[in-house]
Amino acid sequence: MEKIRTFIALEIPDELRRKLCLVQKQCMQRIEGVKWVNPDTIHLTLKFLGSIRCDRVEAVCTAMAQAAEGVGPFCFTVTGLGAFPSVRNPKVVWAGIQDDRIVRFQKKIEEALCPAGFSREQRPFTPHLTIGRVRVARAKHGLRTVLEEFSREVLGSFESSRLSFIQSDLQPAGPVYTVLKDIDL
Repeated sequence: MEKIRTFIALEIPDELRRKLCLVQKQCMQRIEGVKWVNPDTIHLTLKFLGSIRCDRVEAVCTAMAQAAEGVGPFCFTVTGLGAFPSVRNPKVVWAGIQDDRIVRFQKKIEEALCPAGFSREQRPFTPHLTIGRVRVARAKHGLRTVLEEFSREVLGSFESSRLSFIQSDLQPAGPVYTVLKDIDL
């Protein structure tokens, strides 16, 4: 059976993508060794499903619709930069989102997917927008300074009114995303 790599996410508006691109450019001027994410592909991942069989797509769509029932659009403020697993040992550079509603919504998605055979994520959910991945160890020191400088900066606000089920095809130039299903909030 054919498999596809997938995730569930909230899309962000172009205005916020442009702002994040400006932040990335500022960081690029000061740090080498980070692969910056194409701003056109930045999104808020709520559930990474990984490689799933094509015959499970409909079950995911049903679970998404169930989780989205009665949920309206989300308004978010993106504040500060940070890193996973930590600022001292950065592997992933992110822009932060602190909103309890999105954490509760993500749990609804997890719960709706369980009957379809998808396991719950064991790590706590931290809403974020991935903007870069550290590729070279020497980038860590300079990156730490930049992350501290941007730690409290408000990067923008956005409203998200659409939950998307997305297929990710990994390519040498970066991932190519195809929306399989959109659900209005």
